[in-house]
Amino acid sequence: MQKLTLILLGISLLSGFDHNNIPLLRWAGPEGTRPGTYEEWINQNPYSELTYTLDKIVYGDGRTGNVAILTQQSIAGALTNEINKLMNNLQLEGYTVFSYLISGGTPESLRTFLRNLYNNNNIEGALFIGNLPVAWFEIANDFNQYGYVQFPIDLFYMDLNGTWLDTMNTGNGKYDGHTGNINPEIYIGRLTPTGIGVDTVLLKNYFRKNNAYRYDTLSLQRRALFFCDDDWIPWAPQWAYEVSVLYPDTMNYWHAETTRASIYRTKLNTPRAWVAVFAHSWPGGHQFRYNNGNSYDYYYSSEYTSQDPPANFYNHFACSFARYTENGYGGGRAIFNQSYGLGAVGSTKTGSMLEFYYFYRPLSQRKTLGQAFKDWFTYITQNGVTFDELCWHYGMTLLGDPWLKPTGHNLSIAESSAKKILNPITIQSSISNQQIAINLNINSPCYASITVHDCTGRKINTLLEKKFIDGNKKIYWDFADDNHRKIAGGVYIIKAEIDGRVYNSKIILLR
Repeated sequence: MQKLTLILLGISLLSGFDHNNIPLLRWAGPEGTRPGTYEEWINQNPYSELTYTLDKIVYGDGRTGNVAILTQQSIAGALTNEINKLMNNLQLEGYTVFSYLISGGTPESLRTFLRNLYNNNNIEGALFIGNLPVAWFEIANDFNQYGYVQFPIDLFYMDLNGTWLDTMNTGNGKYDGHTGNINPEIYIGRLTPTGIGVDTVLLKNYFRKNNAYRYDTLSLQRRALFFCDDDWIPWAPQWAYEVSVLYPDTMNYWHAETTRASIYRTKLNTPRAWVAVFAHSWPGGHQFRYNNGNSYDYYYSSEYTSQDPPANFYNHFACSFARYTENGYGGGRAIFNQSYGLGAVGSTKTGSMLEFYYFYRPLSQRKTLGQAFKDWFTYITQNGVTFDELCWHYGMTLLGDPWLKPTGHNLSIAESSAKKILNPITIQSSISNQQIAINLNINSPCYASITVHDCTGRKINTLLEKKFIDGNKKIYWDFADDNHRKIAGGVYIIKAEIDGRVYNSKIILLR
């Protein structure tokens, strides 16, 4: 109780701080480094006419929403199995998924395409895979002290109803204003491995990890690392509390002399689900100050690859760390490493997330990364944005699969076994090679449903949907005459949802 009291006291003392007084992030790269420009980027990635092909649709059961996967057409063939597996997993979670292959395009044409999907198919979010068109924004004098800045902006694809303006340098390919209804309609997640390695190899490995996480074989201890360098120590207790809304077990570091690269490197070796790091940075790494701010050392972005930290999710309060137009950018390296790394939020400019509670709270309520990211941006934009808020937040980007839940997915397939006493369903062997019996054991009043899915996750039958008091119930699945069709041999999943909890058993039909 004493610890809780002290934490709440810390929050009340900090509540009077003006966020306008929070020290700004700054580009901390070695002398001579600078962010790449739109002109340099467009020279290598010229716009062309947008073409798209509907690749596949899988239909969910209505429990969740409609979503879209947009893949760079030139790499899609190498990722067919991986994208199909992701779609099947999303279908198991209840989503209807529209998969499109995208070639060329401008930001405007891609945004129009997304708006049509939103208006006609009611999508709630989308995943960009590969090198899709990038929208850019420019500010004449960033934070009224940094001078001219330009940066990639994924909010352009999230807000589909607002008006994006090009008035400062008309026709130069960069937006500079945002008016009207500026709240986001959808969320965007991005998988863009710029300059990190062979794109298809990295993406294949990412989807391998992604699938493993959904089936609970890549889960890490539900702990967070909160690592805050010198400039933001006065705000650290409040921000650490906001991380703890999602992960109550949070390891906190914010002492001016111990938040160093060497210690960050060591702490990353301890397995944990989430890392929140606060440091002056650039796409190539983090800079940590010590010795009363007179000395500094670096944790380089390449170390996220070489160290391969056992962490799955990151919040990078770090200048330009999610600038996905830069080769080897740190946010990308954090999720495209070999063994771990699934999602990260960060900025493409000198700025970052504030008001963290409105991101971590939805995550703690079992929302996805994309839903929580949209909720946070909705809070930021609900009453319009000040110039400082624009400078802080308009570069914010979600890297990775937006449908991941840091709280887990419960998709694991449990084998029928007497040892699995927590699973309230047991499967009786085939009766006369015509049907199986499913024994359901209910020990308290609840709603229960039992459905059958094939090996791709597609639901093929609903065997039960009703409210139970308690007791045992036997349900039969006639696979010789299932809805007037004969079921082929193969692997099937019997899924029971009981009182909000999901249980699975796998069966094999031999023909």
